[in-house]
Amino acid sequence: MNVRAILTNIVSFVTPKMHATRQKAVIDCVHSLASGSAATVTSIGRGINSNAYEKHNIKRADRLLSNRHLLREQPLIYGAVCRLFCTAKHPTISIDWSDLDECKRHFLLRAALSFDGRAITLYEEVHPLSTKEKPATHKLFLRRLSLLLPASCKPVIVTDAGFKTPWFRQIEALGWYFVGRVRKPNFYTIDNGAHWQCISWLYAKASLQPKQYQAQIARNTPFPCMLTLYKKKSQGRHSLNADGSIKRSKTSKSNARANSDPWLLASNLPLKHSHSKQVVAIYRQRMQIEESFRDMKSTQFGLGFEQSGSLKLHRISLLLLLSNLASLVLILLGVGLTITNQQRRFQANSYRDKRVLSLQTLGLRAMAKG
Repeated sequence: MNVRAILTNIVSFVTPKMHATRQKAVIDCVHSLASGSAATVTSIGRGINSNAYEKHNIKRADRLLSNRHLLREQPLIYGAVCRLFCTAKHPTISIDWSDLDECKRHFLLRAALSFDGRAITLYEEVHPLSTKEKPATHKLFLRRLSLLLPASCKPVIVTDAGFKTPWFRQIEALGWYFVGRVRKPNFYTIDNGAHWQCISWLYAKASLQPKQYQAQIARNTPFPCMLTLYKKKSQGRHSLNADGSIKRSKTSKSNARANSDPWLLASNLPLKHSHSKQVVAIYRQRMQIEESFRDMKSTQFGLGFEQSGSLKLHRISLLLLLSNLASLVLILLGVGLTITNQQRRFQANSYRDKRVLSLQTLGLRAMAKG
C-alpha cells in the first residue's frame, strides 16, 4: 500500500485551491504526524522526510503554524471535509467541549460526524476561558457550522448534559434535530405545567426498556420536547488504585454516582415506531467524540497533542487542523485495510468475527509499515 500517495491525494482533495508550496508543507507535516510524530512543532519538524537539516525542518513546521494564509483557508478545508462526508440528509453530529491544557487556559469546541466507531472532525474552534460555554459562543458556532454543511443537510445534533435548554432552542431555530442528556438540577412536567417535579422522580422508573414521555423541561421558561428514559445494564467497572483497591476519593465517588444515573434524553425527532430505541442508539454514538479527543491528545494512544506547549490561539488552531487532517488520513487508511480484509494482519490475537483495532490505530500501523 503506497500510503504516501494516498495521504497526498486525501490532503490535496480537501485543499484544492491552496498555493502549491503551502500545500506541500501541509502534506509533509501531516505525513510526519501520521507517521508517529507528536503534535508539537519540534516533533513534527523532526519527522519531516527531507534532505534538509532537522533544524530547518523544525523552522518549516514553525512557520506553517504562523501562516496567515493557512489560517484564512481553514474554514475552506473544514467545508471540503463536510461536503465529502455529510452526504446523508440526517447525519449524526456530536458536539462537545474539551480542555486543551491542564492549566485550563484554552478549550476546544468540536463538531464530529459519527463514523464506524471513530468520529471524523467536521469543524472546531479554540476558545479562552472567557468565552467557554457561553450562549453567544454556541450560537455563533452553530451558525458557522450551518454555513459549512451542504444546504440539504438537516443533522441530528448529539450533546451531553453540559448543553442546556438554550442550546436546544438554538438548534430548533436552525430547523435541525437534537438529542441531548438532561441531568439534575432540572424540572419536568407531563401535564402541560400543572405539576412540576424534579427529574430524579423519573429515575426510579428507568429500566432496560426505554420509556417515552411527552413533556416540558425548564420550569422558568418551559421547553416542549420528548423525553426518553433508559438505564443500561451495569458494566461492573471500578476505578482502582495502584494496589488494586477501589478508589474512594471524593472525585471518584462523585463520578461513580454520576455514571450510575439513568439516561434521560431530550429530543425533537419525529415520532415513529421504535422512536425511543432510536434515540438511545443515537446517543450511544456520542462516545465517539470522546474517543476522538483521546486520539488527538494521548501520547500513548494517539497524536500526542498533550505535549504541545503552544499558547497563541491561532497556532493552536492550525496545529489542531494538521492533527485533524492526519487523523482523517489514518481513519481512511484503516477503512481501506478493512475493505481489503487486511486488518487481521495487525491483530495480536486471532479474532475473525470483529475488527479488534480502531480505524485510526490500523492507519498508524499501516503508516509504520510504509
